[in-house]
Amino acid sequence: MNIKLLEAFLAVIDYKTMSAAADSLFTTQPNISLMIKDLEDYYSTKLFNRVSKKLYLTPEGIKLEKYARKVISDFKEMNRAMFNQNRIIRIGSSVTVGQYLLNDYLKKLKAFMENVQFEVIIDNTAEIEKLILSNRIDIAIVEGKINSKNIVQVEILKDELIAVIGSNYPLNDNIKKLSDLELLPWISREEGSHHRNQFEADMSERRIYPQVVFRATNLETIIQAVENNYGFAIVSKIAAEEAIKKQSLKKLNFADYSCPRSIRFIYYKNHDKDPIISQTLDCINNKL
Repeated sequence: MNIKLLEAFLAVIDYKTMSAAADSLFTTQPNISLMIKDLEDYYSTKLFNRVSKKLYLTPEGIKLEKYARKVISDFKEMNRAMFNQNRIIRIGSSVTVGQYLLNDYLKKLKAFMENVQFEVIIDNTAEIEKLILSNRIDIAIVEGKINSKNIVQVEILKDELIAVIGSNYPLNDNIKKLSDLELLPWISREEGSHHRNQFEADMSERRIYPQVVFRATNLETIIQAVENNYGFAIVSKIAAEEAIKKQSLKKLNFADYSCPRSIRFIYYKNHDKDPIISQTLDCINNKL
């Protein structure tokens, strides 16, 4: 039996719902439901009853919880004991990941690897790639394009580049195709960053050139400028998610274009033979 099944079982107990448990383990609700089913099939018993949309442990579930908590506790203690003492991991991050995701990952890593110290560098993906290749950092989490074939890339989260506009921007119904962005003023990143941004590269390839009215290197500054109706911007869906929920921003949808991408764990090839680096990846991917 995979120990991840027990982690999912305890997460459902602790967080009360499948969806909340999924969020805590950085996975999806259907995946949590499937793991609970696998655990029930393994023991040939039902672990939860659903009453009025709430989950309650069955007598068998109560019994399993007691053992599961001890197994998970012993497992974590064993892994902590086996890690090298006072090891330093140099971890890099691209700007969007650093601003919106890295703290959660670091909390998880520090909780699991108490004797490992983390040195963090946040920069654009191009610079992070150079640091990996020059052995100045060990691992990184990025969302931008990586060019080197000597770098291993492992997807850990799906993302999307989107165009956003202020919710109160005086927008007509003419913005339907990607080329219609030429009708709007553009709040852009710093000059030269576009070669790391697939959305902007695709616009350039299609000869779509909106007028740049505002440039900034800071992502929060860009989002604030959009909220203040200076124009549209191209940002990570993860970065814009909170503002879209608050309805200070809205996403522009195009009939002829979308730009999915992924958040990736990267490291120099063969470095996964280092047990600390492989354990770091497993921890981020919820395999521990």
